[in-house]
Amino acid sequence: MRDDTRIGYQFRPGSSPDAPLVVLSNGLGGTFEAYRHVFAALPGFRVLCWDYRGLFSSAAPADPTANTVAHQVDDLIELLDHLDAPQAVVVGWSMGVQVNFELWRRAPERVAGILAINGTSGRPFRTIMGMAFLEKVIPSVINLMRAQAAFVGKAADKVAGSDALIAAMQTFGMVSQTLDVDAFRDVAAGFRTLDWRIYGDLLERLNQHDAEDVLPTIRVPTAIVTGDKDVLTPPTTAERLRQAIPGARLRVIPGGTHYTPVEYPAIIKDELHRLLARVPGWQLGPASE
Repeated sequence: MRDDTRIGYQFRPGSSPDAPLVVLSNGLGGTFEAYRHVFAALPGFRVLCWDYRGLFSSAAPADPTANTVAHQVDDLIELLDHLDAPQAVVVGWSMGVQVNFELWRRAPERVAGILAINGTSGRPFRTIMGMAFLEKVIPSVINLMRAQAAFVGKAADKVAGSDALIAAMQTFGMVSQTLDVDAFRDVAAGFRTLDWRIYGDLLERLNQHDAEDVLPTIRVPTAIVTGDKDVLTPPTTAERLRQAIPGARLRVIPGGTHYTPVEYPAIIKDELHRLLARVPGWQLGPASE
C-alpha cells in the first residue's frame, strides 16, 4: 500500500483474466470464512476478500492513526488497481457496508453495484438495540477493553467459537437456530488472533465515520439485506437506507440476526444473484450450493 502497510487478501480468478470482479468487504473481526457460501456461488467471476489493516493477514500500519474507514477504502482502491479491475460489485457485511458506501464517495466510477448486509451508513453505535444513549456508553467499554487487552485476549482464546458460547448466543437470540455452526466457529476463531487494542481503535473510528450524505447520490443497483432480529443494525436502519438510496431493494429475513451470511446463506446468494442480474453487461453462471 502507499504507506507500505501489507494487506492480506484472498483472490479467486474468474473464467477469464478480465472477468467481472465481486469484492467481499467483511465485518469488523469477520474473516473470509463468513463469506464461504457466497464465494461458492460465483462461478466464473473473479472474487476478492481482504483483511482490514491490523487484522488477521494484514499488518498494522506504522502510524496507528492511519487506520480509519478512509484508509480501508484507499487499500481497496489499490487492490482494484493491482487486479486491473476498473469496476466491481461490492458486497459488504456490517463494517463492510460503511466501507463500500465510503468507496462510492471516493471513487464512484469503481462501483458497479452494492449489496449491503446487516449494516448502516455510519455512526453504528447509535443503532445498537435501538438505544441512542449507548453511543455515550460504548466508548467507556472500548477504553476498558484496550486497557485490559491481554485479559480480553486470554478470554477470547477460551471462549471464541466454543460450543458453550454458540449455545448461549442461540439461547439469547444473538444468532439463529439456522446458524452454520462450522462456518461461525471458523469466523469466531479469528478473534483468538486479534490485538484488542487495535480492535478497539477500529471500533472507535468506525463510529466516527458517516456516509449518510452520499446515499441519495448512489446511482448503481443496490440491495439491502438484514434480519428482523438484528439488534446491532435493526431493520429500521435498513429501511432508512432503502428510503435514502434511489431504487434500492430491501429484504428483511424473518429470524435473521446480525450474522445472516452464516445463518441464511441461500437468501444472501439469491439477493446477490438478483443484484448481479441488474448490473448492465454482467451475467451470472449457474449457482453452486
